[in-house]
Amino acid sequence: MTPSHEIEARLRETAEELLREKRVDLFLGYEKATLPFRTTPLFLTSPEEVERLAWNPFCTTNLAVYLPRLFKAPASAREAERAPPLPTVAVVLKGCDARSAIALVQERQVPREKLVLVGVACPGMVDVRKAERALGEHEALGAGEDALGNIHVVVEDGREVTLPREEIVADACLECRAPTPSLPDVLVGEPVEGKDPDGARRQTDEFASKTLDDRWAHLQDELSKCIRCNACRQACPMCYCKECLLDQTRPRWVGTSTDMSDVTIYHLVRAFHMAGRCTECGACARACSMGIDTRLLTRKLGQEVEDLYGYRSGESADVLPALSAFDMDDAQDFLTEP
Repeated sequence: MTPSHEIEARLRETAEELLREKRVDLFLGYEKATLPFRTTPLFLTSPEEVERLAWNPFCTTNLAVYLPRLFKAPASAREAERAPPLPTVAVVLKGCDARSAIALVQERQVPREKLVLVGVACPGMVDVRKAERALGEHEALGAGEDALGNIHVVVEDGREVTLPREEIVADACLECRAPTPSLPDVLVGEPVEGKDPDGARRQTDEFASKTLDDRWAHLQDELSKCIRCNACRQACPMCYCKECLLDQTRPRWVGTSTDMSDVTIYHLVRAFHMAGRCTECGACARACSMGIDTRLLTRKLGQEVEDLYGYRSGESADVLPALSAFDMDDAQDFLTEP
């Protein structure tokens, strides 16, 4: 595992070079935040500011979520005539983030020729909730990483507590099959092997093995926590519609209340819209203030698409998305045998 400080130094060098040589208009990365266990997105336009760039185990945000907004299509031909040229953007991407960027290219939301993909081989990011649970009643005032990758936390009484990294890594990272970005223009860090690539399938298989009533009861129990804040949707790079079906009022397809019927339809519709498109970054689960397992349905549908069509989202920019392609040999049993 390449030490974080070495990756950080390399990212700063890359950003400085790209911006000074005007090969990009914007460099999108991370900078340290004021709260422990967190970073914040950083939009750099000047090579003099690259020292603000940071890399550590808290770089959890999937920066691909900003790309569709940076390349928003003009609303009309007249607006297109007055629009400035599209920017060239460099973006720091972990393995899952890179899959999201490639998926956006596949769906023609982002022009590949305007992207510089700066991939970072990711050893796994810290789950804030796991870290806070591990601290128990103590409040973290600051956190950092040691040479072994473990997390040192300064708590409210001034003591330093060490949290083994493997105990507080995000579940999505533990199940990541490709933590090293594919198709990067620049790769920073030594390649990293996936930890437990079959972990997600084991969990969804366990869910699928339950009776229909038990599955429904489990979903209702999870979704009953939902407060309809839409954070899962807003954090997802693949939810880029200018007007979401779930927000439409003419006609109104889905209610906006926390009634279980509205909540259930919201999550089921969103899951179906993510079928074959989710890149398993875990942004939805991280954004959920209620701790709902928002990944269960999207993982299950992603595995169905992979089993039926051999397709995984974001692996190649040259392949049509599964639900945008058709082959006479495609499996069709599900049409009559659900």
